[in-house]
Amino acid sequence: MITKYGFELTAHDIEVNVRRLTNQLWKLIPMREHEEDWLKQLDTVTIEIAGLNEIFEGPQFLQMLCKLEGLKT
Repeated sequence: MITKYGFELTAHDIEVNVRRLTNQLWKLIPMREHEEDWLKQLDTVTIEIAGLNEIFEGPQFLQMLCKLEGLKT
């Protein structure tokens, strides 16, 4: 996949990044249960996904970003 910056990411690169982001999302559950600063973690993940949306130029992340923003309310 080619980014808007002109460099290519392999399927492996994307898989590793998606796995890392997935793990970051799963961290939110125990953080919230233990009354840790889960909103800061949520903001970090949201910012990174918003950045991915910009790099790959498309609406593919819109639904995920909407759900993450909804967690704040």
